[in-house]
Amino acid sequence: MEIIPGFFMPLWSIITAISAVSAIIILIILRIFLNISFLRFCDRAFNDREAMEIFKKKYSGSKLLKRSRFIEKSAEKNGKGFIVDIGIDKLWEQQFLNYKKTGYLKKFIKYFPEKGLFFCIIAGQNKSSYQKIFQNMVSQNNDANLLKKIGAAGDGTDFDGKYTASMLEDRFQEIIELTGEAEWPVRFFAVKLLIYINKPRALRSVWEAFSDSSKKIRETVAAEFNPEDRKKLGSTLKELLLDDPCFEVRRAARLRLDKEFPELYRMDTASLAKPRLIHLLGHLHDNSDEDQNTALKFLLSEDLEVRLQAALYLQRQKVLNRIFTETKAGDRTEFERSLNLLTCACEVNCTSFLNELDHTDNPASVQLAAELLRTNSSKEYIDKLALKIFNPSTRTSMREHFDEIYKKTIESISLRGTDKALQMLNQELLSKADDGTTLDILLPLLPERGEYIFIPSLLSFLKSDDCPRPELLRKTIERFPPCMYIEELVSLLRNAGSTSHSVRKEAFKILGELKMACCLQIILENLNLLSPAERKDFASLMSVFDQEAFEDRVSGLLNSVDSTVKAALISALPSTGIKRFITEIKDSSKDPDPDVRAAGIWALAGYGEIKLLSQMTSMLRDPVERVRRETAEVIASYGTPAALLELEKIIEDENEVMPVKAAAIYGLGHSPRVESIAILVDILQNDELRQEAVQALSLKKSLNELKALIELFKDSPPQLREYIAEVFKMMGKSIEPAVITLLSEDISSLREIIAEILHKTGFIETTVRKLRHRNSLVRKNAATVLSMIQTREAFKGIVLAARDPDQDVRVEVLKAIEKLNSPDGVPILNELKEDPDRRVRKFTLWAMERIDAKNLNE
Repeated sequence: MEIIPGFFMPLWSIITAISAVSAIIILIILRIFLNISFLRFCDRAFNDREAMEIFKKKYSGSKLLKRSRFIEKSAEKNGKGFIVDIGIDKLWEQQFLNYKKTGYLKKFIKYFPEKGLFFCIIAGQNKSSYQKIFQNMVSQNNDANLLKKIGAAGDGTDFDGKYTASMLEDRFQEIIELTGEAEWPVRFFAVKLLIYINKPRALRSVWEAFSDSSKKIRETVAAEFNPEDRKKLGSTLKELLLDDPCFEVRRAARLRLDKEFPELYRMDTASLAKPRLIHLLGHLHDNSDEDQNTALKFLLSEDLEVRLQAALYLQRQKVLNRIFTETKAGDRTEFERSLNLLTCACEVNCTSFLNELDHTDNPASVQLAAELLRTNSSKEYIDKLALKIFNPSTRTSMREHFDEIYKKTIESISLRGTDKALQMLNQELLSKADDGTTLDILLPLLPERGEYIFIPSLLSFLKSDDCPRPELLRKTIERFPPCMYIEELVSLLRNAGSTSHSVRKEAFKILGELKMACCLQIILENLNLLSPAERKDFASLMSVFDQEAFEDRVSGLLNSVDSTVKAALISALPSTGIKRFITEIKDSSKDPDPDVRAAGIWALAGYGEIKLLSQMTSMLRDPVERVRRETAEVIASYGTPAALLELEKIIEDENEVMPVKAAAIYGLGHSPRVESIAILVDILQNDELRQEAVQALSLKKSLNELKALIELFKDSPPQLREYIAEVFKMMGKSIEPAVITLLSEDISSLREIIAEILHKTGFIETTVRKLRHRNSLVRKNAATVLSMIQTREAFKGIVLAARDPDQDVRVEVLKAIEKLNSPDGVPILNELKEDPDRRVRKFTLWAMERIDAKNLNE
């Protein structure tokens, strides 16, 4: 296409050019539109508070800086207050202070001239053009308050006082007058200049500035004032360090003292009042062994304010961290000292040293944490401690001290642990379900506040037949709100087919021990889950229920058809102390169920109805053996002496059948009365009843019963002795402690008899063999017992132990040999001297030589 004669362009090029020009025009129009819209938005923001808030949210930071030109246009219309309202003046200030660009300085000089002059002071030392601007504007300005306005515009910002003073020295009078202004930024500006003006009035004003109400001014003079009177300056700085309430001022004084007056920093802390001591401790030196020792001393102070300052310093110096990580587990004294120091720090809430828990495997450190976290510090540390302690590898690495650390950790979690720590504790609990020793620690410490975490786990233990600590488990569950588990307990009681007897019994015990009135019927109907002995103990819990309701429920159940429920209830009633049902209990002897009849006879005994018991001998002829036996046992145990004679008469009655006689003998065997022993010994001579009598006598194992039996043994003819010896043999090892106790009483009339009994039962041979036991304590005890028996067989064993390697055993042997130094001992020695065993003969001669030597010395 020919655009100009002789000049041709392709059509597509023409279209492209036109499009580009159009796009540029559109962009220009759009930019103009946006700028106009922004200016209108500025106007709305200036006049409308809500629009201003929207404006600030939409434009901030770099977006606002890019529109500085338009904001200035709006400010020309709306006033410079708009610049302050939207905060762009702070952005300009930041840009100038960071980059020292002249454009931003000009904006301040235009809109905020005093602020601009202050910026000239800040930047003028490095840029002469700014210094010229400052000097020209100050010299041309006739405002008498110009310096005051410049100081106020500085708003306490630090600047080079020496440099500025050199430019304003000719306006000294104005500067001096500024020290009396009410606004502290103005006074600060003046004092900063006067520090570097060497005139008496300036010097006086600066000395007075040490007492200025502004901490910034006091800090400045403490750091920069350099008068000729060094002694006064040092004294003033010391007073600031000890008495000034502002930390920054004290810090400036301390730094100046360190640098120029180190001798003044060393002070006698004992003479300082508490506020002064607190200030001094707050400014101890870094990396100073002397100051660290001072802080450790005051960390133990009873005064918490003093202690806090010491703890803050020690924490800052990482001293507490070192104490925590470097304490040795084997040194108990060091451990207690470290625990005391760290406890004092924790009591004033300085606990960040516990962060080291993540980085140490020192058993002492972990133990310290476990102790401290029970009462102090952030709970997040308990999470860290739990994670470490519940790790199986920790138990291995801390084997020696683990048990104590473990318990303290559980206590910390229980007292103050987070939900996370409680969850970890629950997992630990589940992993130790079969470990009775660990459950002894865990179960009592489970906190009630974690019921929603622990109850499901505890119920899973309850449903297990092999929980190693059932009683402790019950007590633990009972500490938690019943609403969390009562439905589950009732369900276990009702599901007899799928739940074991032991589990149902434990569930029943929990229900009863909770003593809830709403469970009375359930408790009474399930008493049969307990053994008779358990029912007696359990019945005392029922005294808390309303007596009228209790008696009404009991009456109904005693008239019910279920013999199991009736028998269990009857056996439990005596422990309640309620005697209303004695008539029903007496009538139970005629009940068709043997369990009810047996329960009735025991219940009468429980109520102390001795006369009624004496009338119940007819039950000895009950068709069921266990009823006969239990009747006899009750009569023999609780009846009158006449009742025992009645049993003896039944046994001697030639017309009585054997089952009845056997039941009477069984009852006598369970009688606590000593008279029953003589009756049973007489029965030993009856061939038909001897075996039952031997079994009954073998139950007589108390000290008094054994003494009575031995007395009867002593006075019995040989054949009867043999029968009684059978009784002792049947008793077995269980009576040995009681027999040894009788020997130790040294009753001469019984000793030979006891020795004979022990010989017949094989006890002496067994004890002699113990003289060769590996454990020296066992050998010593054996020698002691043999020396009390004092028979030939006993002394034969003793003389063989004369060369025992253990001194305690040899001492017992010598004591025993000394007992042979008597007329009764000579025949024993003569017999041992002729013993077939060469070693026995050898040591017997040795023993006789010792006896002869002792006799000569005496």
